Amino acid sequence: MVWAMIGRFFTILVLALAWTASAHAQTEGRPARVVVELFTSQGCIQCPRANRLLGGFSRQDDALALTFPVGIWDYLGWHDTLALPEFSERHRSYTRAMRARRSTPQLVLNGATPLSASDWDDARAVFNHAHERGMPASAPTLALRRQRNGRVTVEVGAGQRDGAPADVWLAAYDGGPITVFVRGGANINRSVPHYNLVRRIDRIGVWSGEPATLQRARCSPKCAAILQEPEGGPILAATFID
Repeated sequence: MVWAMIGRFFTILVLALAWTASAHAQTEGRPARVVVELFTSQGCIQCPRANRLLGGFSRQDDALALTFPVGIWDYLGWHDTLALPEFSERHRSYTRAMRARRSTPQLVLNGATPLSASDWDDARAVFNHAHERGMPASAPTLALRRQRNGRVTVEVGAGQRDGAPADVWLAAYDGGPITVFVRGGANINRSVPHYNLVRRIDRIGVWSGEPATLQRARCSPKCAAILQEPEGGPILAATFID
């Protein structure tokens, strides 16, 4: 009887340790050499093709490609079903910082280079150049970890920092494709695909040069961390988990 009780105790202990180890197992993010953001709209006639271009970029292992739907053309008869106000604000921040015209389909590479997504050859050439150049050599380390229970940790290493603190962003996105059948506006009766569709993006903290650790309860199904100059400035580093 005593040995049976001891056996059950050790069985429970082993299961508890296994559960604890599983709960604390981590998935590590991988660094991105280039971040490409597409601002798109279901009410834009050229955007479905641009969405497919972004899907092509997303298949490159060391590229972080993200889709941000915006409601810039809602007044033409179809309200974008995936647009969020914070996406439009991010778009405006870029156009203010770069003194560029706000339009769709618009790509922004590494937070510094705006260009139209209508010309695939030009977009690929600029993408390849940004990918070859990579992130700034002076950027601090940026790590992203997700535990089995979904909790995520972002760690920014120490580095030289002058001026205003840099922003730390956390983006949850869906690889897709997410397809929307449009029933009005310029793309009436068309199925519009979306790849690496951002569901939520939050500014979770700042970095002033000292090491920083930030945590959130969840970031799924896919997750990316971005370190960026404030007010829509250049991206310093990025990492992501598929």
